[in-house]
Amino acid sequence: MTKDNKGNSDIEKETISVLLTTEEHLIRGKLQLPVPSVVENPTIENLLFYTLNCGNMFISLKDCIIMNRENVEYQPERLPYYNINLNIVHSCRIVED
Repeated sequence: MTKDNKGNSDIEKETISVLLTTEEHLIRGKLQLPVPSVVENPTIENLLFYTLNCGNMFISLKDCIIMNRENVEYQPERLPYYNINLNIVHSCRIVED
């Protein structure tokens, strides 16, 4: 829970696990969703749609696992925080933890 900009109320920021597909990689990580009050019908799917389509060029993922699509790696790359340009993302889906 965090305080809003005015410090008045607590806002819980929800994260979901997603799998992003690019031309070269599969990227799994936790995406922080926007505050539900910015979306008219705040379901997880609608919040994800808003996050991906609100005009931002980049999204940030936490606790990422980056795998090469063509070459199976013994140890995929693991990063605590990763920014990705939405122009290279081919697909995004919600996955279970």
